[in-house]
Amino acid sequence: MNTESKNTTGDLLTGPSPKGIRWLLANNDFIFALGLGVVLATLLIPLPTAILDILLSCSIAIALATIVVVLSVRESIEFSAFPSLLLFVTLFRLSLNVASTRLILLQADAGRIIETFGEFVVGGNMVIGLVIFLILVVIQFVVITKGSERISEVSARFHLDAMPGKQMAIDADLSSGLIGEDQARDRREKIVQESEFYGSMDGASKFIRGDAIAGLIITAVNLIGGLAVGMGKGMSLGEAGETYSILAVGDGLVTQIPALIISTASGFLISKASTKKSVGQDLTRQMLSRSRPLTIASFLMGAMVFVPGFPKVPFIVLALGTGLLARRLSRNEREALEKKTPKRQAEPDQTSVEELLDVDRLSIQVGSGLIKTVDPRQKNSLSHRIGPLRRRFAQEYGVILPLVRLRDNIMLKPNTYEIRLYNHVISSGSLEPDKYLAMDPGTVQKTIPGQPAEEPVFNLPALWIDSEQKEQAELQGYTVVDPESILVTHLAESLKRHAHELLSRDDVQGMVDRLSKKEPTLVSEVVGKLVSIGLLQRVLQNLLKDRIPIRDFRQIVEALGDSAEKSKDIRFLTEMARKALVRTITEQYIDTDGKIHTIVLDPALEHELCNAAGEAGKGTLALTPQRALGLAQQIANAWKSAMEGGHDKIVLLCESRLRADLADMLVRQVPQLPVLAYEEVSIGTGVESLTTISLNPQGEGAIDGAGAPNPVPTAMAAPALTG
Repeated sequence: MNTESKNTTGDLLTGPSPKGIRWLLANNDFIFALGLGVVLATLLIPLPTAILDILLSCSIAIALATIVVVLSVRESIEFSAFPSLLLFVTLFRLSLNVASTRLILLQADAGRIIETFGEFVVGGNMVIGLVIFLILVVIQFVVITKGSERISEVSARFHLDAMPGKQMAIDADLSSGLIGEDQARDRREKIVQESEFYGSMDGASKFIRGDAIAGLIITAVNLIGGLAVGMGKGMSLGEAGETYSILAVGDGLVTQIPALIISTASGFLISKASTKKSVGQDLTRQMLSRSRPLTIASFLMGAMVFVPGFPKVPFIVLALGTGLLARRLSRNEREALEKKTPKRQAEPDQTSVEELLDVDRLSIQVGSGLIKTVDPRQKNSLSHRIGPLRRRFAQEYGVILPLVRLRDNIMLKPNTYEIRLYNHVISSGSLEPDKYLAMDPGTVQKTIPGQPAEEPVFNLPALWIDSEQKEQAELQGYTVVDPESILVTHLAESLKRHAHELLSRDDVQGMVDRLSKKEPTLVSEVVGKLVSIGLLQRVLQNLLKDRIPIRDFRQIVEALGDSAEKSKDIRFLTEMARKALVRTITEQYIDTDGKIHTIVLDPALEHELCNAAGEAGKGTLALTPQRALGLAQQIANAWKSAMEGGHDKIVLLCESRLRADLADMLVRQVPQLPVLAYEEVSIGTGVESLTTISLNPQGEGAIDGAGAPNPVPTAMAAPALTG
């Protein structure tokens, strides 16, 4: 693509190229401007015949170089400058026509090249020259130019129509982790370049057509004008025709042949499919891909020998050559088939009993109808998406996920799947493998028919639609996703909920080993002496359970090193680690308006809960079951009301003594609501209190304002945040 051409130019500029080549590449803008100046000068200034010969040679050389470059490109947009080059060479040839016409009519001499084309190429016969010239014009104007023009029109329209779908496909691959930001940017640039290129070629093809018409008119002008000028100089009609007609025909041929080469190159470039191979490689690979067609062709050519009057030797040679080639290809096909055929493996009964006892840490089991979604031979299957998911999870949470085992399970319903952790089902769902899931994000203008379903990740209402309805659904405002994307999203959400269960002691030891290479003193002082691997694992699991990334492993170890001498209590150490990750925690819950939206407790309720908590770190609140359940329900209602108000990220703010106990109490009622201490919001972060949970006269928790947002945003949080 363009990147490769830029790299090549950079290598030529900086590499051990000759000094002259480096100068030309470094001053290519100047050279191009100089070429345009030569075109203008040729139009205005009479040229000596020697200079005209040089310029005509350049025209032929440019045409030959262009078609060689076109035949070697892998994709059409690798030669995205072709429309501009086409305009330049068209102007160049027309300027040469003007210069040669001037010399023919003024001096009856247009140089050696034109004379050679007129005398040698057509044998000095004006009639033969005119016939050849007209044949070339017909080939270029009617055949090549007309076909190229039609291909460019269709390609430009199709590429423009396909742009939205390609953009959405790139966005889907990016969101699912199949590609990175740089790859997505490159693909978007490529789509824009393709649409611009084919749009330019749609217009540039008119240059070729106009060039053919202009060449025909100029040749006619040279013939008629030459006869008139010759007879004006006292020549007879025969002498004038013999002198000027040969030059006119030679001039027409010497400009039409490069034009024919350029138009042929244009046809090759526009009709080139994006196969990452050159035209020659594509033709060779596709024509010689199977032996059977060549075998049939060999017999047909052999049969031509028996046609009366046909020469026998050429057809015999062609039949034998094609037959030998077909035989060689047939042998290669058999060898390739033998390599692909798998040899019989050992009997399954030989599997060791010990292997049957192994339990996969993480696995996905699918029914028979979903085997295609996990088949590694399928281009967009789950097998190809797990790798990017593991990389993205490691970047976001600092945890390297174990390998995911993909299995089929005939005990499951055909279109269902199960995500298992240590062989226990943690998530499940069903998919329609040959359909798309359409979800209404609230912007649907018109509903479409489909099979009602429930999106398995967030339990949202949706529709299964056929692939033919995909474009229509997107135009109506639906969010349309394929089954593989649903499954990988469900896996990602399940991993976020259960990441703490996946973190083993060996994983923690690996993290410690990596840290010791950068911070050997820290690791030697803390790990093993103050904090064991098991204790460190429990703290990290608690953080992951609260969906706090552990990417900043050094900060966590530092905090534990400072606090482990005071207590080895896991809850206490977890709270200390959380305080060290204040910025990480804060960044997670900042909403789109730059603030953290919170639910807070009334001071009286908070004071009562602090008394009920007793000694910090014991993990219990001295509340009756009815009181605890009622309070949890009030907080759940407040959270639901705030979510319906259009806020995506909401947290419960409380005293640090209450944070862990409240989080444990709410984990079953409102698992999606994070509980933060005041100290866990970094200084300078905007905090907006949406709802206050207060005590009513009966001592039950109540929502201030019946769930409406509290007009006083930071009354509770401000003292703690500025301390």
